[in-house]
Amino acid sequence: MLNPPLTDPPPPFAAPPPPPPVEDRNRRYALGLIAAAVAIPLAAVAWVLVSGITPVPSSRATPQANASAGNVNPDAGIVNINGVIPEGIIAGTGMVLTPDGIVLTNNHVVANTTALTAQLAGQGPVYRAAVIGVDPTQDVAIIKLQGASGLPTVSFDLSGSLAIGDHVTGRGNALGRDGAPVAASGTVTSLDETIQVQDEAATIRETLDGVICFDAPIQPGDSGGPLLNADGRVIGMDTAGSLTSTGDAGAQWGCAIPITRAMTIGRQIRAGTASPYIESGHRGILGVSVDDTSSVSGAVVGGVTPGDGAAAAGIAPGDVITSVAAVPIESVSDLNSVMQDRRPGDSVAVIWRDATGATHSANVTLSAGPPA
Repeated sequence: MLNPPLTDPPPPFAAPPPPPPVEDRNRRYALGLIAAAVAIPLAAVAWVLVSGITPVPSSRATPQANASAGNVNPDAGIVNINGVIPEGIIAGTGMVLTPDGIVLTNNHVVANTTALTAQLAGQGPVYRAAVIGVDPTQDVAIIKLQGASGLPTVSFDLSGSLAIGDHVTGRGNALGRDGAPVAASGTVTSLDETIQVQDEAATIRETLDGVICFDAPIQPGDSGGPLLNADGRVIGMDTAGSLTSTGDAGAQWGCAIPITRAMTIGRQIRAGTASPYIESGHRGILGVSVDDTSSVSGAVVGGVTPGDGAAAAGIAPGDVITSVAAVPIESVSDLNSVMQDRRPGDSVAVIWRDATGATHSANVTLSAGPPA
């Protein structure tokens, strides 16, 4: 579904905020899912089919040093992130915090991923990455690049001195092209905003408070990347974008989490701070694959992983899960929703129907799945 058209942006220093943005989910669907529809490059397909918008190359700039940045390299410490999700593949951006590969990014970039990898500025070695922890309520995640050393790190401005009308630039893995970071420039239009965001499929909805909004055309793939001030230092983490179906660059907006907040949450994640909002790096799973093409009410089990909780409970391929944790399951999306915040070791009550129509129930202990 397309985002509603936006009005022209307010003039510089105007206080009114942009319309509520729609979260940049950054998905690049696997070619097999869309090959029958149209044969154009994968990243372009994802952009057109997921968001219904044609990219605007003229609104993006190739990387170049900021004239006022002094010795700061605005592209230092930026990594392209890729991972596999159930729907296909996902691309985003991250910021290197330490030379040994601690990286800050958005939770929605790494949520439900497997085979997570990162590459510095689109060149050099590709590192496997593991999720250390996430805070889904603030859309912040910390990941670790395996075997990394001597990496350049991003430069921060933690002063909090930002005003409406200030020049800002977002840099990131726009459209998941995996090259050097590209730039989108604009000015700050509002501060301390509260926005409602969702992914393309409207399956994930969040409220983010205290964000910075700006009139630069952030694109899928930019999430988790830096928002830079005029000195080339990081003042925010790009997180959401609101885009029209016309591709009019003047009607595009971005929003970023202030870097002071993202860094505070990142430190808590790294320190293992006890919090009802911070989650460890892996989610709890039943140990089943499901058939998302079935028209049967419930979640049809396509396969069962030996040794996981579902197998121990006696769930078999062809069975239909109808309830989890007392929540009725009528579709695969219902199952995904009820399992979203489960952790390894949790016990959930599962009700299912076998091929004969008989109903079974058991308490299933969840196994460790891919990073949450």
